[in-house]
Amino acid sequence: MPRYARHLQDVTIANPFPGLPKLEALIGRRIDSRIGSNESMAIAGHSVSQQWGEALYELARLYPDPYAGAIRQRAAVLNSVDAANVVADAGADSLIGLFLRARVSPGDVVVCTAGTYPTFRYFAEGVGARVVEVPYAQHGDSLVNDLPALLAAVQQHQAALLYLANPDNPTGSYLPLTDITALRAALPSDTFLLLDEAYIDFCDQAERQGTLPDTARLRTLSKAHGLAGLRIGYALAPAEWVAKADQIRTQYGTSSVAQAAAVAALDQPACSQRLIADTLALREQLQQALQQGGLHIIPSHTNFLAIVYPDADAALARQKALWAQGVAVHRPPHPAMQHVLRVTAHPDALQKKVLETLISP
Repeated sequence: MPRYARHLQDVTIANPFPGLPKLEALIGRRIDSRIGSNESMAIAGHSVSQQWGEALYELARLYPDPYAGAIRQRAAVLNSVDAANVVADAGADSLIGLFLRARVSPGDVVVCTAGTYPTFRYFAEGVGARVVEVPYAQHGDSLVNDLPALLAAVQQHQAALLYLANPDNPTGSYLPLTDITALRAALPSDTFLLLDEAYIDFCDQAERQGTLPDTARLRTLSKAHGLAGLRIGYALAPAEWVAKADQIRTQYGTSSVAQAAAVAALDQPACSQRLIADTLALREQLQQALQQGGLHIIPSHTNFLAIVYPDADAALARQKALWAQGVAVHRPPHPAMQHVLRVTAHPDALQKKVLETLISP
């Protein structure tokens, strides 16, 4: 039996408002009149319809499917799993928080890489976890998650959860799924693996399909589908973990607008494929320009590049110079990574003034 957070271990929490799609499935027919949902009636000339059209107004007016069933079905087909292996939520960030709540009790240890995606620590501290960090390993020109060290830390501290971003943020490095599968097999059975794959669509080497035991593989539509502002993502996990996540998930956390946009994006993969191809071409151009300027670039499997400067002061000076131009680049907040600038593969990054500032001695 999976090991959940202590207060959830022997408890089943029933959703009092499972939504109309669940009701339609129960009674075997379509609901034509929604007079039980306390939704507002449609009015002519609503400000939303005037500015964005009737279709968006109708989506905004009605409650969404609490379980985002249409997204789950499409994600299941895309990843060769069952719909019971998919849970949707308001982006990968919300999914990080969701699975932390499902597995971690106050005082439990969680393990991650020092300097990896900082939102994990933000949520982990919010559930009362004690965070143990392991440094990146240097592999040639790349900084990678040190799987043996992470495993040792999990074993030493009897960690409830291990967080791993793959491809990693902010380094952009990637470890093959065979390595992750071996790690999962070596982890204690009661250690949950939170595998953040938000950037996997930009990685040609990635194996995207399937689930792993006691593991959630997180996906987002923010990056390769261009829907960052709508906050929508999903996770692939064993059915028992999806069921437990559904018991504690904010049921109306994904809006009707976000769900409709996600379905449209998943139903028309050519749009995402074009965005990915254009992004990878820009990433290659940006990498060549920066390397020609003598900068150390970590090989990337994402939609960004990590530039490694000699020290934090050098990175900060360039960041401040770009701020003065009205340009924002990211410098990771963790002390171990403040000598790095993360730059998105975007046409603006190839502007002459931006490149000159990044390369400046």
